[in-house]
Amino acid sequence: MANKPRIVMVGGGSNAWAPRILTDICLVESLSQAEFVLLDINRQAAQLVKKYMDRVAETAGIKAKFTVTTDQAAAFKNADYVIITISTGGLKAMAHDLKIPEDYGIYHTVGDTTGPGGWARLIRNFDVFVGLAKDIARYAPNAVALNYTNPMSTLTDILSRIHQGPVIGLCHGLFENLRFLRELYRLESDDQITVKYAGLNHFFWITEARAGKIDVIADLRQQLRNKSFSDLIRKVHPDAMGYASNREVATELFHLTGVMPYLGDRHTCECFPWYITNKANMKKYKIVRTSVAEREKGFRQRLKGLRQAGKKPVEKQYLERSRETAADIISAHYEQRVFIDVGNVPNSGQIANLPLGSVVETAMRVDRNGFSPITFGELPEIIQAFIEPYTHVFGMVVDACFAGDKHQALQALRLDPLCSHLNADQVNQMGRRLLNAHKKFITAF
Repeated sequence: MANKPRIVMVGGGSNAWAPRILTDICLVESLSQAEFVLLDINRQAAQLVKKYMDRVAETAGIKAKFTVTTDQAAAFKNADYVIITISTGGLKAMAHDLKIPEDYGIYHTVGDTTGPGGWARLIRNFDVFVGLAKDIARYAPNAVALNYTNPMSTLTDILSRIHQGPVIGLCHGLFENLRFLRELYRLESDDQITVKYAGLNHFFWITEARAGKIDVIADLRQQLRNKSFSDLIRKVHPDAMGYASNREVATELFHLTGVMPYLGDRHTCECFPWYITNKANMKKYKIVRTSVAEREKGFRQRLKGLRQAGKKPVEKQYLERSRETAADIISAHYEQRVFIDVGNVPNSGQIANLPLGSVVETAMRVDRNGFSPITFGELPEIIQAFIEPYTHVFGMVVDACFAGDKHQALQALRLDPLCSHLNADQVNQMGRRLLNAHKKFITAF
């Protein structure tokens, strides 16, 4: 590896991801002189991010270099690390993922992982991710690929099937749970918390945890006898994402399983066939949807802020590390030291009772040997029963895309638990409508 690592940001014009992740990496001393390539089909958006990052480097007194390109081959040549933060079709395409399923009684809250929304999002991203994986494999065969794009499990699977170098899917879901535990037990840092967790992206479970000397799971069973997670969270943990969903789903799942689910109800509720297919249940569990209009508003606000920030020295508050860990993973690998974090990688036995090869989320060790998932063992039987259907659905639709088999893709949609209230004709009709809405992005079928 070169003395100055070459780090490629795919989606380098993203005003949601690029400024924060790039700043995090720049603030690591060993990476402060890295060469950053902002790859984006929208050169103007990437140039805006470059202008901001030049300001970051100037204000922080570091020598990182930023370049912009729309040439994928040139970007990946001799890359050491590739970070992927894109969404093919953007919010206009996502509007179809949310709107069309409504006609069939599926009211997605996020729509980026499971159900028809996640299914369609995978398929419209498939060709782009195959192209990315092939070019990374050709021009940077030893590069580490870090994927942030959803649906995490399936898109990471695509990359892993083509690129023989390390491929890891990253998500910040666990940090929401850790923050809650840290504040509930009045701890100074996450280092005082130990957790054992496993599952799928946006659908993980903490089966054991200690906060200092406290057995967290046992203590929560006591605290939640007459309260909900919402009651506890209102006291210590505001909604980090800025949405108003409570944690009634998490509370119910804790009582049902005896272990701690992901506290992000907006994601977890989409993994079950009863929460978002019934408006009365959505009201009962205080489930809040995120509209495309709200997302567009957020995009405009970030864009305005980025334009303003690029005209002056960067404020001190923006020169502090975020909770994202891409910088820690890259620096640990680059410096050949040990770091343990959440990772989505193909199951090689780390979760003993889920299918081998399916992309699962567990703890992952980074060291001089590379990237190694940490053995979890077997999930509790009820958790396995919730999760395993999705491993088959996800694998089946990825297989269908590689095979160019539309019938198999529709079969996978038929098997998705969110479609269990529909008959076969309804599923096929909904699937074909989604495919038609995204036809300009799809060549697999």
